Amino acid sequence: MGKFKHGYCEGKIHPLYHAWRTMKDRCYNPNQGYYKNYGGRGIGMCKDWRRYPITFIEWALNNGWEKGLFLDRRDNDGNYSPDNCRFVTRQVSNCNKRKIQSNNTSGYRGIYWRKRNKKWIAQISINGRKKHLGCFDSKRLAAISYDVEAFLTDNRPCNFILNP
Repeated sequence: MGKFKHGYCEGKIHPLYHAWRTMKDRCYNPNQGYYKNYGGRGIGMCKDWRRYPITFIEWALNNGWEKGLFLDRRDNDGNYSPDNCRFVTRQVSNCNKRKIQSNNTSGYRGIYWRKRNKKWIAQISINGRKKHLGCFDSKRLAAISYDVEAFLTDNRPCNFILNP
């Protein structure tokens, strides 16, 4: 398929064309600020989306895109593709982060060691506010406590519970 006009980047740029362009830059442009978190980690785009913006735009228009929603990858370590992408609110997108951050020392999401009382602390951030979930002798129990709250609150990724 050669180059063709799709009409989404002429005049006023369509929000989905802009989403496609920034997605492509995150995956393939090492000079782009977020490249290290996407292309630098091996995340790319399916071949059709990468080559033809119209393919992505048509998929988006037929799969739940509305103004104000964000493109989100279900599997945060997976590529941008029709089977791994969805449109969600900013709140849901912000909850779908890598399983364990690079500075995590407990090995579990939402768990840290408090030296003062020699306990594992479970906490979760909900709408920008930290909620204390308890002090535990076992980091595994603390992680389970986190999972219950995370699952009941907004179905965010957990340590043990598999989200639907």
